[in-house]
Amino acid sequence: MLEKYFSGCSFLYRRLDLKLRIRVLLKTELWLIKQIRFMSCYYLADRKLQDFVMQVNTTYEPYAQEPEYIEANRALLDTLPLEGVKRVLDLACGTGLLSDQLFQIKPDITVNGVDLSKESLDIGRKDFSSKGLLVSNQQELDKAAAENRSAIMMVEGSAMDLEFEPDTFQLAMMGNAIHLMPDKDAFLKGVFRVLAPGGRFTFNSVFFAGTYAEGTEPLWTEWMKEAVNVLAEKNAARIAAGEKPISRKRGQSGHAFDKGWLTPEGWAEALERNGFKVERVYKRSVPISQRGLELVGAYGGLAEVLMSGYPVQIASECLMEAAGRAFRNLGIKEVDRYWLEVTAVKP
Repeated sequence: MLEKYFSGCSFLYRRLDLKLRIRVLLKTELWLIKQIRFMSCYYLADRKLQDFVMQVNTTYEPYAQEPEYIEANRALLDTLPLEGVKRVLDLACGTGLLSDQLFQIKPDITVNGVDLSKESLDIGRKDFSSKGLLVSNQQELDKAAAENRSAIMMVEGSAMDLEFEPDTFQLAMMGNAIHLMPDKDAFLKGVFRVLAPGGRFTFNSVFFAGTYAEGTEPLWTEWMKEAVNVLAEKNAARIAAGEKPISRKRGQSGHAFDKGWLTPEGWAEALERNGFKVERVYKRSVPISQRGLELVGAYGGLAEVLMSGYPVQIASECLMEAAGRAFRNLGIKEVDRYWLEVTAVKP
């Protein structure tokens, strides 16, 4: 049990009242919100923390390639009945992680991938092109479908505005992004419209009410406390060198916390309300490692919210280093977190 590691930690956390604790946890939860899934860092030299060189970029590749992340998404796909599935819609596809995994399970499919990020799409296009799977237009994709060949077309666009004919797909899927949809009912109505009768919509997410495993909250508090400590050390070093401390400009971050995350039951109700029949709702325990949290902490989209007003580069460095400190302070190697998995069918 993780509680044995947490029982003596975080004087600050114990002094906070319940309301402030909840606020701390909500701040920590913003891993992908504000386009976190499009931000990344790159490794130079070896993978030791002191050898990191930060570069804010608009991709999600480093953490998306972590075994824990890949395995969580593959686990979702392994639950699906895929007999009769030929046409697939990958919503908020990013670089195409789910599609790539699905091709390995069922190669005789075609995929329409949709995402807002040109940078993520370009990475995915390069990867699928090297595998001989990328097509550039719908006509080529339709031809591949008629010939039972694997193929994918990736286009820049919003999952909220699906410009496909009704009853087109046997499967629609979305990996860890449904919490970003601004109008859940409008989104679900759109997915319902483009699915063929009997078609399924499946998604997973760590951004739902119930994602925290019991007893793990102190890690997130320790992470934020150490990020502040790292920033203080950076300022002390600058002052000692005769430089000005890092300044903060308030009001630089949007209202990222007003997302209305649903419970598993809430998602089931929303799906039923929009015509779906829910087949499966499941909470899968997936650990996040120290390295995983370091990668998450390096994302500029997270840093600009959790340490709003500070330069993104500095904030990212603070969060990345603080992740390692938090794990070491608590004497743990990983911490559990729940991924929500939901599958529903269009009657």
